[in-house]
Amino acid sequence: MLQTQDIRVGYGDSNVIWDVDLEVGDNSIVSILGRNGSGKTTLLRGIIGQNPPTKGTITFDGETISGMKPHQIAAKGIGYVPQSRDIFGNITVENNIRLGSASQEGMFLKDEVEEFIFEYFPALEEKRNAKGSTLSGGQQQQLAIARALNSKPKLLLLDEPSEGIQPSIVKDIGRQLNRLSSERDISVLIVEQNLDLVENVADYCYILESGNIVDEGDLEELTEGKRIEKHLSV
Repeated sequence: MLQTQDIRVGYGDSNVIWDVDLEVGDNSIVSILGRNGSGKTTLLRGIIGQNPPTKGTITFDGETISGMKPHQIAAKGIGYVPQSRDIFGNITVENNIRLGSASQEGMFLKDEVEEFIFEYFPALEEKRNAKGSTLSGGQQQQLAIARALNSKPKLLLLDEPSEGIQPSIVKDIGRQLNRLSSERDISVLIVEQNLDLVENVADYCYILESGNIVDEGDLEELTEGKRIEKHLSV
């Protein structure tokens, strides 16, 4: 589904990501693990086109997307949930979700909320008429995921979805990600430091260090011989 080949991504003349190869298959959940400052967010920004790669190629469903603008990449079927969540606090939960399918040129609201979204996040249905600012941190994270889902993506990119959220909601988000993958054929690329969440959802893991992939495998493989401990604070 998604493949990066030798990509470099950075800011201005400074590269942060160096010659990274990774792959996300159909109906799979792949994790990128790494310490703060390792380049995880920059890598996602490169994939979604916010910081276009300066070298290498990104393909999605067999089509080259590196060089496309973010709204063009989103239209191909990639949803993105940033670490900041970017919830609009002064509009309702329902309209926040509807923004996920808005025109990127005009940013006008269109379409209704896909009803399956409330099946996965029932707390949002209860608060569909409440303003985004009234939600807890965990509910705002669910709302950010729901907004991305309303664009009907084939691939969901998630940047640190567990950050600042109580463990019970993190577990629920993990359960819903597994359901989305198995029931709706949505693949997920998730940047995380929470090993418990990764263990519960990820089929395959990459470890990023100083902008380079330094190890990869399933979590059980990476745990053997303290391979994860070598690169991460656990």
